[in-house]
Amino acid sequence: MASYTLLEFDQLDSTSDFLKENHAYFPHMTFIRAGYQIKGRGQFDRSWQSNPNENLLFSILIKHVHTDQSFAIKRWIMLSLIAFIQIFGVQPEFKEPNDLYVGDLKIAGILIESLSFEHMFDVMVIGIGININQHMFGELKATSLSLLTDQIYSLPDVFRQLLNQLVKTYRDYVNP
Repeated sequence: MASYTLLEFDQLDSTSDFLKENHAYFPHMTFIRAGYQIKGRGQFDRSWQSNPNENLLFSILIKHVHTDQSFAIKRWIMLSLIAFIQIFGVQPEFKEPNDLYVGDLKIAGILIESLSFEHMFDVMVIGIGININQHMFGELKATSLSLLTDQIYSLPDVFRQLLNQLVKTYRDYVNP
């Protein structure tokens, strides 16, 4: 199992922005989780809307990965999230470019950003949002584990379970 660093915050502007701005201070495999993001975002700078303390909002810092590994990293995240959500009896499907859906409702989003130097990604930041306990999404076509299973989940417990799976499966997909 790979080693990792975990920092958790009640609130941040964006977990991904925090890692991009401070990547020099953190080692490879740093996880940053926030209970709420003021400026959470997805693909194409779309806003990621989430109620405070109802969903998993976190980012992962990956360092010094060869550019040839970018597909492997995307595959690692995608398959790990699908397997994790399936634990709860929910069958998500991947929808390009980086989302997970149950039927026509979004349950998770992934945002992968990188800063590269020659043939290496100096820094990859993978932002992930998973709808866990949120019930109201306004006009968004979204769902959550809670809506799909009629249960309320402990976010710290669910996050630890997912974090352990991600750390455990990293080397299965990505050559360090």
